[in-house]
Amino acid sequence: MSAVETKPLREFFCSVPYDADLLLCLKDLVKKLGINTGVINFIGALRGATLYYYIQDEKRFHKNTFEDPMEIVSGIGNIATLNDEHVIHCHVVLADKNGTCYGGHLAEGSKVFAAEVHIRELSPQTKRSFDPVTGLNLLQV
Repeated sequence: MSAVETKPLREFFCSVPYDADLLLCLKDLVKKLGINTGVINFIGALRGATLYYYIQDEKRFHKNTFEDPMEIVSGIGNIATLNDEHVIHCHVVLADKNGTCYGGHLAEGSKVFAAEVHIRELSPQTKRSFDPVTGLNLLQV
């Protein structure tokens, strides 16, 4: 195990526009704010969602698409860079109208009904790099 001590810098509360793609909007937001490392929390609702589930033994993602409205029960993630590009890595738990929950990696194609976001910028800068054991781009700490 490895660890790095971080220190908080700036914090922001943000709202995401109706019908925006949540992941793309978060990426755009951190670029505009100049945040390279941090944590994200969000709540709200989606008009439809796309999530990924990582199949570990095959080292690939399975795509799950939800066409119906969903509540964002919990959204949490981190901000880092990979090859100087911002990477937003978020996991989300969604609930349908019956309270059945689904979870996974937030993917492009998740359209916002309403979303409230809290971002905390951290220092020092954290980067990602490819890990051949897992097949994932993991944080380097």
